[in-house]
Amino acid sequence: MKVFSNSHNFLKIILLTMIFQAGFSSRGEGTSVPEPPPPSAARLTPEVLAVKKALPWVVNIGTNEQIIQVNDPFAPFFMEFFNQRQNFRATTQYSPIGSGVIVDPHGLILTNEHVVRRAPQIEVRLWDGTAYPAQIIGFDTLNDLCLLQLTGDYDGHPLAYADFAHANDLMLGESVIAIGNPFGLEHSVSRGVISAFDRSFREADVAFDDIIQIDAAINPGNSGGPLINLDGQLIGVNLAIRADAQGIGFAIPLARIERFLSYWLAPAHFSDHYLGLVGPVTSFTEEGIVLPEVLDGSPLANAGMTEGMVIAAVNGTPVRRPIDFGRALWTLKPEEPLTLTDSKGEEHLLQPMVMPPRLLIETRLGLRVKELTPAIRRSMGIPEDVEGLIVSEVVSDPAFSNQGAQWHEIIKRGDIIVQVNHQDVTSIEELSEALCQTHSGDVMQLGFFSFSLNRRQVVPLETNARLN
Repeated sequence: MKVFSNSHNFLKIILLTMIFQAGFSSRGEGTSVPEPPPPSAARLTPEVLAVKKALPWVVNIGTNEQIIQVNDPFAPFFMEFFNQRQNFRATTQYSPIGSGVIVDPHGLILTNEHVVRRAPQIEVRLWDGTAYPAQIIGFDTLNDLCLLQLTGDYDGHPLAYADFAHANDLMLGESVIAIGNPFGLEHSVSRGVISAFDRSFREADVAFDDIIQIDAAINPGNSGGPLINLDGQLIGVNLAIRADAQGIGFAIPLARIERFLSYWLAPAHFSDHYLGLVGPVTSFTEEGIVLPEVLDGSPLANAGMTEGMVIAAVNGTPVRRPIDFGRALWTLKPEEPLTLTDSKGEEHLLQPMVMPPRLLIETRLGLRVKELTPAIRRSMGIPEDVEGLIVSEVVSDPAFSNQGAQWHEIIKRGDIIVQVNHQDVTSIEELSEALCQTHSGDVMQLGFFSFSLNRRQVVPLETNARLN
């Protein structure tokens, strides 16, 4: 009887449960969750609208490989980020290391150089959750900026990209928003105000005198993310915080960012073809961008373009500032003709040209070289069994540290390049041929001889660095 009673109670519980679930299901099938009402005007604040506009072009930057330990001013932030003992260990899981900004619809990402310095392999996660590997295209250690390009199965489909504010359009005390991935919390938003302009920020080899100071919360992982105004426009890139204070953060100003992008968004950095500009485009008027110096015999010079001319359109698309000009040029294919319209409405047709060997070497390596002659051997005391190219000049742009930044502290005038990626090079043509299939950001190994201090013997050395 006792057993029957327990069984009866058990069956009753099951029956009641089935009835309850059936009733719940029937109610769910006949109804739907109502949509929330449209937000009131009071809720749609400028901050909300600015964030909504900017979020699609903010990315998370991470890696699936072991983080590289780097001794630089930003190391304490990464030590905190990766929990000291467990940081920099080998991992097959995705580890976020910073943030970035999409600056071109065809997959170019801007971030801090100190962020990607720690990642042997880079992965970029977009707003919609898709992820792609990325490669370094341009870098600048002193300005702490880096340009990435999406690779892998990214097919070039257009992406949302940053709307740039005017570089000088900042107001002390105006509200600003920092977006990024602090501690891996993707697309986090913090709000503050501009506390000061033109602050000095100096840590080791990083030095600024034009930094933006803000009081918006910035934490490890925010580096490389955007600082935006209430119009949803990019005004800076988040850089660092002052560790011994609260509410003191720093962002790289837009003027510096545009100079960096103007330098790297040139066909010469993506192929072995060039147009003939000397240096980046930094000047512009209401009518368009102002051409810097133009190389003699280059496509621009042959099309009648000279320094100081104002370009109003590229292939019919108006250009009003340097970033517009760069976006129009970097995807240019070597075989594609280009039409530039000047401020007078005149069109100039030009065809990209293959860089001459010496120009290609200077562009990629930041070096000028000469072939060894008997006279050079005698004057330098170079042994007869040493074959290669002597470095006659280390080229450096004072506005950027990108040109050979990783090896210019090693290679100097008078050193002799003997190998590129373990291939012997003894002539300008051989070195140029080794470089013609490369692009900016590629890693190349140089083998070279360097004179010892007493200049009586040469010492064989090797170095790996990214190409310009």
